[in-house]
Amino acid sequence: MNFRTVISLLLLGMIWGSSFLFQRITVPVLGVATTAVGRILLAAIVLVGVLVLTGRRLDWRARWKDYLLVGLIGSGFPFLLFAFAAHSLPAGYSAVLNATVPLFTVVIGWASGVRPSTSKLFGVFVGILGVVTLVQFGVVELNLTTLAAFAGTLLASVFYAFNARTVKARFADVDPMVVAAGAQVGAAIPLSPWIAVSPPTQEPTLLALLSLLALGIVCTGIAYALFYRLIRDAGSERAVTVTFIVPVFAEIWGALFLGEPITWASAIGCGLVLFAVALIFERVPGFARPLPAPVVPVLAKPCRES
Repeated sequence: MNFRTVISLLLLGMIWGSSFLFQRITVPVLGVATTAVGRILLAAIVLVGVLVLTGRRLDWRARWKDYLLVGLIGSGFPFLLFAFAAHSLPAGYSAVLNATVPLFTVVIGWASGVRPSTSKLFGVFVGILGVVTLVQFGVVELNLTTLAAFAGTLLASVFYAFNARTVKARFADVDPMVVAAGAQVGAAIPLSPWIAVSPPTQEPTLLALLSLLALGIVCTGIAYALFYRLIRDAGSERAVTVTFIVPVFAEIWGALFLGEPITWASAIGCGLVLFAVALIFERVPGFARPLPAPVVPVLAKPCRES
């Protein structure tokens, strides 16, 4: 794990840790569709503008199907699901459930024939334990709405896991900035009409609009360019460990801007999260061995009679 990878993980954790707070501000005012699709449109405009200014091309005709797929499973569907969950779930709940992405990534890889090491598997479970310990949340009433929100956030994590592997497979040699721009355009084209179908139900506030700008430009545009570069440089399984770091910064931002206290549980959770990242990066001695292959019994050949 080199210095650049560490900085990218920390920066992404800082950015995406704030996204759950911004959604809690925008969704009640602007609605699910405007929040989710609006951030995609803003990110697409900014990223395409960067490509134009730097002379880079999308190669849309050749790759439009890939951009559409990555855009929908990596941004469109998850953003809609998390925005829906923001109506009824605290930001801490969403951050915890979002941290299941590495688990799904490892499981999907294992199902595809990539045998994980014991370090990666152990790191996934330690990380989940860490974020559960870290986040202090109140009691959420279980009803059809909250159960749907729980299911939606888990489904969003599955989409993120598939997206990380898809980007690694289809865009291994493509500039991450180009991938990020193409993905947001690919998500914006089919989802934009939803804003007209489901417009905001109340007058937008300045705080909600500023939060939407932060979601689109910083938490989507800049963040996905960093994330796709991280996938290219470190691999999908290691890149998605950023979801373990996100709740750490969500806790920090809550303490700084909302006055939420940092408790001993928070400190222990942060330690577990950092240990989990080290495990998935296979930097803890004694844990990096691959899982043993299943033993297949060999039937003895029948002896021939002489």
